[in-house]
Amino acid sequence: MLAEIPIAQLRVFLHVLDAKSYRIAADKVLRSQPAVSKIIQLLEEKLGAPLFEADRRTTPTAFGKVCEPLARELVKHHDRIVETLLSQSRQHAGTLTLASIGSFATNWVPALIKDFIGRHPGAAVRLIDDNSENIHRMVLSGEVDFGLSSEISITPGLDFIPLMTDAFGLVCHASHPLARRSRLDWSVLADLPLIGTTAHRELNGTPEAKWLDRCWFHVSNMMTLSAMLSSQVGVTILPRLAVPAFANDLRFVPLVRPGRHRRIGIVKVKSQALPPLAQAMEQELMAYAALHGNVRPDAARRR
Repeated sequence: MLAEIPIAQLRVFLHVLDAKSYRIAADKVLRSQPAVSKIIQLLEEKLGAPLFEADRRTTPTAFGKVCEPLARELVKHHDRIVETLLSQSRQHAGTLTLASIGSFATNWVPALIKDFIGRHPGAAVRLIDDNSENIHRMVLSGEVDFGLSSEISITPGLDFIPLMTDAFGLVCHASHPLARRSRLDWSVLADLPLIGTTAHRELNGTPEAKWLDRCWFHVSNMMTLSAMLSSQVGVTILPRLAVPAFANDLRFVPLVRPGRHRRIGIVKVKSQALPPLAQAMEQELMAYAALHGNVRPDAARRR
């Protein structure tokens, strides 16, 4: 059976070698000089050979010279491992910073955060609500650990891990004649007063984008858009999850022939490992997505 040699004893051995003095070594480890001598004696007994010459107590023996580089390597390795463990512990008890598009932040994130904090009681979470373009910028700059955004124009240097798809549809007031339809063709947009939003950029490059060229009014803020729709100023096109959960007077009707979708997922820096706390959240997001699946394109929002 191998002898168990405490790292502390090896540290004392190295201090004596470096200082060439038992007194100085004792000061460094906050022990008395006799205590340091005793530690060296115990270490020599465990190793089975003297480390220092008997008549020159700070001069290493041939065996001591062999032990020196090995002891240094072992102490450094021990310190690296301890620092890694402490770093991971601090990460799990630290702050996780995320950026998310508003639709994901209001629909999925609350339940996820609640469960996550329950499993990581020492953690704090900072959530930034923004659009996909700004989220990509924040991820690249290191302002956030990772982002939750749509796949639109993925920035070079970033990886995108899809979590779900989200169908586009017409959003209108509950009293609108089209509100009770189960689905609609894109052609119905020709005669409707369309309100433009930043979400429409996700349809750029598709044939259906032509219907959005007719927007006579544009807004970038979801609260303002909700107010305009509630006041029946017009209608708009949004992904299903982008319809505010609090807007009980609005209806979502899927647009088909063809159905258009956006993909929402995790955005992170390419070839760069996430901090432990962020890795844990990434795994929980993927597990949550696997359980809850996609937002069905034919599922009209009914209240």
